[in-house]
Amino acid sequence: MSGLINSAMSGLNAAQSALMITSLNISNYTVAGYNRQLLLMSQAGSTQSGNAWYGNGVRVDGVQRQYDELISRQLMEASAKNSAANSQFTQISGIDNMLTMDGNDLSDALQQFFKNIQNVVDNAEDPAARQALLSDAKSLAGQIRTFQQYLDNQQASVNNQIKDSVSAINKYTSQIAALNEQIAKLSATGQAPNNLLDQRDQLVSELNNITAVNVSMQDNSMVVSLPNGLTLVNGNQSTEMKAVPSAEDPGRLIPGYTDKLAGDIGLPDKMFTSGSLSGGLAFRREDLDSVQNRLGQLTVAFASQMNIVQHQGYDSNGDPGTDFFTMGQPETYRNSNNTSDTTLDASFTDSSALKASDYRVSWEQGRWTVTRLSDNQVLMPEVTSADGKTHLNIDGLDITVNGDPAEKDSFLVRPLAGAARGFDVALTDGSQIAAAAEPGGASDNRNAQAMLALQDSPIVGGSTLTEAYGSLVSFVGNETSSLEGRCQTGQQVVDQLTQRQQSVSGVNLDEEYSLLTQYQQYYIANTRVLQTAGELFDAIINIRN
Repeated sequence: MSGLINSAMSGLNAAQSALMITSLNISNYTVAGYNRQLLLMSQAGSTQSGNAWYGNGVRVDGVQRQYDELISRQLMEASAKNSAANSQFTQISGIDNMLTMDGNDLSDALQQFFKNIQNVVDNAEDPAARQALLSDAKSLAGQIRTFQQYLDNQQASVNNQIKDSVSAINKYTSQIAALNEQIAKLSATGQAPNNLLDQRDQLVSELNNITAVNVSMQDNSMVVSLPNGLTLVNGNQSTEMKAVPSAEDPGRLIPGYTDKLAGDIGLPDKMFTSGSLSGGLAFRREDLDSVQNRLGQLTVAFASQMNIVQHQGYDSNGDPGTDFFTMGQPETYRNSNNTSDTTLDASFTDSSALKASDYRVSWEQGRWTVTRLSDNQVLMPEVTSADGKTHLNIDGLDITVNGDPAEKDSFLVRPLAGAARGFDVALTDGSQIAAAAEPGGASDNRNAQAMLALQDSPIVGGSTLTEAYGSLVSFVGNETSSLEGRCQTGQQVVDQLTQRQQSVSGVNLDEEYSLLTQYQQYYIANTRVLQTAGELFDAIINIRN
């Protein structure tokens, strides 16, 4: 009789546990990162009686998370890639919208400018035509500066994204480290707590959407690292990252960390392979820098050539022409890791030879090398001496060396990135427009004709102004379209993997409802066994009495 009661009690306890787990699954149906749990049961040990073995009911072996490591890893990888594409797409689509917004078409503004030069050609003596040209020049300059300001704001936005991403990474890694410690302690006394495992996996998933990470297990603790080596979490210890100024350009923030001996160390972009942080870095490196340099190339070529023609002519007062436009000058940066105090200066020598690129200038093994960063081509500059200084001539630039460099000193030259920032009209009155080819020629329009000819001249790296601007718009449009396609494809992959992952780990309410009914009947059936055992026991007592 006792065996009957014990067997029923074990079934009753198992039914209670099964109902509890089913209830837990239902209540956590909408909780992000929750993995469905399953009660593990097996036969209890048997007892020999006579020549037979009789079972002792059911045994609860534990609670198992429905978790597939392979699918979860695939989902993390796809999510990180999609997060990177979305981050890059969101930011470049802003530039695309800026370029296509009504009233922001520089091509139309340039055509209007040259249309007013035509009016001056037709009416060289008319002060109104000259003033209209000057007014349109100011409008064009303001439009270009507005575009440049938008790009500058985008650079600042990337810096802010890096700071926010680093802050979020530190939050996640510290929480993962704390959970590692709790899980390790609790796992030492038995089965690992499923709720903490779910929380840790969810934190890793969210971290992975910011920056892709590699995950490995060591004694129930999770080791989290960047794909190219830096360990972010090891046991209950986490590495605190920080946003640090780039050694090449202090105006740019990059992800890094503080070493106890070496101080702040910046990490190269290649350390971040996917995730939203990687997308922001790729946008700055591949898109934003290119757009700024293309705009700067167009601006410098236009302003320089207009100034050259302006200087060749004479204004209404018979005076030689002065600069028509002003523009920003090349920017140079000394790498903060250099061991000498050498600096560089740069200036434009041939605007038509300029490339839409930044340059890294290095002193190694007794010679200068220049890397054009737009195509990573290593160039050997023409080296000359003047005024007791070394000059490097390359791609329409003159780079002056100030001081004696040390081995492996390097410098960043950004000739065009801020050129449009300083673009403005230098003239203050229409009479200063040098339309004449000779002094005293009030109706002489020959120099104005030379200005007009610039509209169709290949002055921007072999392209006309309209062609160069069209190339810029095409570059942004193609990149935007390509990233949009990548986002759509990436989201489809994420959705498919999410469905696979949920088929294993997700809670299906219909299934849980069915199990709820099944375990309820299981519970009732075991109570009936107990009731039957009780009735039999009472019957035996009554017989004896």
